[in-house]
Amino acid sequence: MPKSVSVAWLAAAVAAALGPPAAAQGGFLKNLARQAAAAAIQNAAQQPQPTQGADAPAQEQGEAPAQDAATEQTAPSSGPAPWPMNVGARTVKYPSNLDFSPELEAQKKAFVEFSKVSCSDCEGGYDYDAWARHFFTLDGSYKAWEKKIGGLAMGETITWKGAKSTGSITVVGEEPVNGWPCKQLKWELKKPQASAERPGLFCYGKENSYSGSDSWTEVF
Repeated sequence: MPKSVSVAWLAAAVAAALGPPAAAQGGFLKNLARQAAAAAIQNAAQQPQPTQGADAPAQEQGEAPAQDAATEQTAPSSGPAPWPMNVGARTVKYPSNLDFSPELEAQKKAFVEFSKVSCSDCEGGYDYDAWARHFFTLDGSYKAWEKKIGGLAMGETITWKGAKSTGSITVVGEEPVNGWPCKQLKWELKKPQASAERPGLFCYGKENSYSGSDSWTEVF
């Protein structure tokens, strides 16, 4: 019997059972009718829905969709910005192989342009407050700047004073990328009437195929 017909018949049966004749026979028949109605309604609600035919999509027929193993392996993970577009790709063997979105690349370029200052004795006539490593006294060792940033703890900040703006770099995340230990950074430049910022990424690994050992590398 169709569900709509059975529920309608059941409602009529309950109404009849609870009418004057059933009332005259006492509360027993009332309780019996209520219990039977509740059980029938529950059974009707649990009946499986009819299938949509052989042409229904595999997901609607209860079949799990096939997954592309290669796609699943290369799907990017979520993490603090900047997050490379090609995380997990088989072509990524070194941090230098990581690629970033055009939007992030444009943001990085705009950050450098924001820091541009005229300089009479500079090559090209300009200097840039965004070139942070130029404002720190380093020990002269190989990758001294990279080691300085890699040695910062989560939440730690370094600052410098440029010609026109004050700069800072803060470690805002330590999310690994492709298994490499990494530090996600926030770069900021502040002028009296304006400011700019961009994300940054340093990772610990072989920078490229010519690297002899792992080291901190500026990736972005």
